[in-house]
Amino acid sequence: MRIDATNALLLYNNRAPEAKPLADELALRLRTRHAPQPLEQPPATVASIRPSVIVTVGGDGTILRAAHLAAPLGVPLLGVNMGRLGFLTEVEASDALAEVPRYLFEEGYAWIEPRAMVSATVLVGGQPKHAPVHALNEAVVGRGSVAHIARIAVSVDNVELTTYGADAVIVSTATGSTAYALSAGGPIVYPTSKDMIVAAVAPHGDLSAPVVLPQTATVDIRVLGEQAASLSVDGYWEEPVHEGEVVRVAACPHVAQFLRSGPLTKFYETLVYRLRRGADQARAIAQRMSQHEARSHG
Repeated sequence: MRIDATNALLLYNNRAPEAKPLADELALRLRTRHAPQPLEQPPATVASIRPSVIVTVGGDGTILRAAHLAAPLGVPLLGVNMGRLGFLTEVEASDALAEVPRYLFEEGYAWIEPRAMVSATVLVGGQPKHAPVHALNEAVVGRGSVAHIARIAVSVDNVELTTYGADAVIVSTATGSTAYALSAGGPIVYPTSKDMIVAAVAPHGDLSAPVVLPQTATVDIRVLGEQAASLSVDGYWEEPVHEGEVVRVAACPHVAQFLRSGPLTKFYETLVYRLRRGADQARAIAQRMSQHEARSHG
């Protein structure tokens, strides 16, 4: 597979000082006619040029944002990791100048991996409050800032599943199974699976185990009582959910497409590596915080 690199678009996380210089150098290597753009660039820019591929320079958050732009256009993504874990990215920053051209130019080197997405809509009186918001990782419904357990009723295909006493309920894709859902005790699902995972955060009650649902399922979520609640999508889009409103999560018509190389079994190798790297980084952060606290009390 070869991709027209002259029509590639590079998006970078302008909060990372090293991202723009690397994106500029990659643009020269690819000879693309589009200058690298910060991620905050409006979606209309992406739609107007209809790139052949989007290369992101940042972390998982960067590629999540880019996926929302690329999926409706059917544009594949290639992520360069400058972040912490990089579950969604494909190439490390140190290898990017050598590797990214191979993904685009070298016949047979790369292939496209489809990733299912979900859509979330808030219903008022059974009618949509807004257009569906698409998620590559997850939609989360939970309490507001009040420190009380929320009562969250969940039904699947109009059949009541349970009412959780929990901080939140996550409806995750297979891609999101290694993100927030994993920290809530959810299973790790192979990334090309179309299944959805329902997992409660800090649940109290009869059903504490996550539930795996087929792509055809529709999940309705209601926060009971008058306490403040919100819907969060992929960690960057959020809106309040009021009493009587229903959050409906279902399969999304769009599919995110990622450029990958190597065998399908590469997922298992990188999974263990990235989980271990995340654990090591968490321990290092905890150690630095402990040392800082000890010095402040010394």
